[in-house]
Amino acid sequence: MSDQANISAIIISYQGIDFILDCLQSLTRELENFEHEIIIVDNCSDDGTVEFIKKNYPTAHLIKNDSNLGFAKAVNQGIMMARRDYLWILNQDIRIRPGCLNSLLECHNRLDQPGVVGPRFVGFDNRLQKCCRRFPRYHHLIGEMTGLNLLFKKSGFFNGWKMGDFDHKVSRAVQQPMGAAMLLSHQVVDKVGLMDEQFGMFFNDVDYCLRIEKAGFENYYCFDAVIEHFLGGSSSRHKPKMVWLGHLGMYRYFCKYEKRRGSSFMVRFIRMPLPHLAGLLLFLSAIPRWLYHLIRKVI
Repeated sequence: MSDQANISAIIISYQGIDFILDCLQSLTRELENFEHEIIIVDNCSDDGTVEFIKKNYPTAHLIKNDSNLGFAKAVNQGIMMARRDYLWILNQDIRIRPGCLNSLLECHNRLDQPGVVGPRFVGFDNRLQKCCRRFPRYHHLIGEMTGLNLLFKKSGFFNGWKMGDFDHKVSRAVQQPMGAAMLLSHQVVDKVGLMDEQFGMFFNDVDYCLRIEKAGFENYYCFDAVIEHFLGGSSSRHKPKMVWLGHLGMYRYFCKYEKRRGSSFMVRFIRMPLPHLAGLLLFLSAIPRWLYHLIRKVI
């Protein structure tokens, strides 16, 4: 079945000249035995990324944005251009190990209602990256803000959001595979729609995976498919700003799904302050993280 698959690979690039060569070399090798197209959406890079792509990969479909539109909108641009049965949405800061796509497709085809299928991630140093997540809930903030998630790393309560109780050494259904490499069928997109662009940089993948699950599909983590990922390669240059955007993304996520709860009026009324209280906690917890990364950047 996987030999017959046809793939639209969608890469989102921004100031990625340090990564795009390895990414595209490993991707083109991986796609050799598949009918495919490569779509690259560049968010206004000025570091030579666009020129490199035009010179070395002239057959790739390149969308050059005049400003940084964020991840979600760039992904949507790529999806709207894609014409193949499968979409493989990729960050730029990756290297794909041989056989990854075949393994992802094999996992996908074993599922009754496949949603997003994600690979195992390792760093460029080959260390495992624990990449799967549960959908965040208010009680997860307790562990995150108090540091108890670090003290009890394997706890399903204190480190439940980041799935500290899962060793990432077997394939299994998960709520959210990491958004840096997501394989899904065009059928899923046709049913669920595009990414929500209010989540420009962070939590767009969380929101998308939740919508996919709510539509009746199953998201899955495939241990046998391996991608090397330079964690933070797309955002580390602007880490102080990314701290605020990450916390803002979680606040917007809580607001969006609190409004959509189907409880009685009284329950909704009682719960109404919860996302805003969570937002206040997220704001307060962002301050020391922002200061830390700001000082590191200055020094």
